[in-house]
Amino acid sequence: MVLRRTFDEDAWTDRTFAALAEQQSLDPRERAFSQRLSYGTVQQAKRLDHVIGVVGKRPLRKIDPPVLNALRLGMYELLVLSQRTGEDGELLGSSSAHAAVDQAVEIVRGVMGERAVAFTNAVLRRAQVDGHRILAQLDPADDGDLATLLSMPEWLVTRVRASHGETGIEALRAQNEPHPGTTFRVNAHAVDPAGPELADAMRDVGVSFTTPTLDGAVVTPNAITVEGSTGALGPLIDAGTIVPQSLASQLVSATLDPQPGERVLDMCAAPGGKTTDIAARVGDTGYVAAIELHEHRADSIRALARRTGTTDIIEVIVADATTLDAADFGGGPFDRVLLDAPCTGTGVLGARPDARWKRTEEGVAELVALQRELLAVAARMVRPGGVVVYSTCSILADEDEQIADNAPSALIPDGAPRRTWPHEHGTEGFFIARFTRAEEES
Repeated sequence: MVLRRTFDEDAWTDRTFAALAEQQSLDPRERAFSQRLSYGTVQQAKRLDHVIGVVGKRPLRKIDPPVLNALRLGMYELLVLSQRTGEDGELLGSSSAHAAVDQAVEIVRGVMGERAVAFTNAVLRRAQVDGHRILAQLDPADDGDLATLLSMPEWLVTRVRASHGETGIEALRAQNEPHPGTTFRVNAHAVDPAGPELADAMRDVGVSFTTPTLDGAVVTPNAITVEGSTGALGPLIDAGTIVPQSLASQLVSATLDPQPGERVLDMCAAPGGKTTDIAARVGDTGYVAAIELHEHRADSIRALARRTGTTDIIEVIVADATTLDAADFGGGPFDRVLLDAPCTGTGVLGARPDARWKRTEEGVAELVALQRELLAVAARMVRPGGVVVYSTCSILADEDEQIADNAPSALIPDGAPRRTWPHEHGTEGFFIARFTRAEEES
């Protein structure tokens, strides 16, 4: 169902999976495996389709969509899951390649009947023998072949390799792998991250945690990482004690470094993780204006603000951030402005498995133009001496270094920009640049 809606109806994989999972009575282990299976199959579609095309000896467009999706699912189990082992040495996923083939065949039988069963069985049996050899024949030095091996659009591989070399390629490769743990932000507005209350609450639900670091340093004391299942943390999430948020995302608010009592503008605020983090930092005497273009996404900010107890600090405004004017706000220009800009999301492809297939090279130019326009607005919305942080969840230089290097002249770089690399830092790929607004001449 997840594959059908993703590939045939252009639905978002994560939203589809979440909705379907709510309808099922899966224990945490079953849900985790089902998510890995569906996300992984979507992520690896190009690589899987290459093998299917070779062993099936026919164009993919001539394979009925239900059969193709079943083949992708079985192929993922054969070529990926069956090759992985846990710490105890046991295979992760299906207990055997035989089970993976049988599962795919039964899916096809239920949807298409017997006429497609023989083809499905034959393709997967041949792939079981020849799949890895077929992939090994591809040349990683060729952008097209490497795109197939990484299951990424060729334009993305070409751009990343040109701007970041093998570091960028490793960052793409890492986004096909599951993160070793889940990172949360402790809601400092509700609980002291260093106090006994958090430790007691985590102990009560039987979950241990660690403090994540980047390059060996603690970059935000509000971050915690949990290994293994996070199902028991539901009550703490619902209560707003902790918020699911990657370390890279938390680093954005830490770089902005809002102080108690300050006025802060969050220009592209949904879904609200950074917004509520900022609100916790400015406290009850501060003010956060959260701008969001779409009403339904604004609702997500409001919901998170209620859960984290920051509703009285945050004003959610549905507006186009490119049209903002400081004169429309009672206090005038802001002390700090965050522009977490709309981007290609090429640094968070692991969490958004189908995003790689929804972005186009033509769309990059449109996003770059919007990013430049928004940064110019940010420069006008901050007071002299104030701070602007520009961030993306992208690893494309077009959206990152090139935007920062050509920032409005009023914005003075405040230290070197920061990058997080998925393969080096174990978190999402973010770009973060901090600026100070030049003091006005007398």
